[in-house]
Amino acid sequence: MSGLALPRVSPGTRVLPRLAALAAALALAGCAGQTARIDVDSEDDAVRGAMSSKDFRAVCFEMAQSMVRLPQIQSAANPPTIAFTEIVNMSDEILDADALLYKMRTELLKNAAGKMVFLDRDIIDRIKAERRDKDLGKVTTSGDRPVFGADFFLAGRIESIRRTRGRTETQYMRLSVRLTDAATSAIVWENDYEMKKLVVAGVYDR
Repeated sequence: MSGLALPRVSPGTRVLPRLAALAAALALAGCAGQTARIDVDSEDDAVRGAMSSKDFRAVCFEMAQSMVRLPQIQSAANPPTIAFTEIVNMSDEILDADALLYKMRTELLKNAAGKMVFLDRDIIDRIKAERRDKDLGKVTTSGDRPVFGADFFLAGRIESIRRTRGRTETQYMRLSVRLTDAATSAIVWENDYEMKKLVVAGVYDR
């Protein structure tokens, strides 16, 4: 019996399935994405915004260093008590103002060297409830201690100006922080941090 003639397969035809499999593998790898650790002080060029993580850290550090050097702090007979109120975001940037405040508080705690006492007003209701439970004998206590009042209030404000012409945009931002005497309402210290960036949008940016 004569053999059957099989169709001839060209080398190019055999390569096509391999290329398709490779393309599928690369597509899956792209969908999975990648994660890489970068410096927290590096500029984030992928995000068009006036404040980067570098700016965020720099403003908090600068404000803390400036406040620690105040004569009202350094020459005080007793460490003054500081209550943090709020930073009001009046800019058109989407920012977590509370995060700025908490980072600033962290920098102050690290650098104050016992020259200031910081009040945690976020848990004042819990402190009051705990005191009531102690008075009622529901929980034990090692001795009553007074709840500190504030000598100074720390507050701030964020403002911005944005100008656009064609694909070019300037972004200006100013963050100001002030320290107010709780007894007299006098502003005893104020500092600001300014930044301005030029953004040129790509052809395909929206």
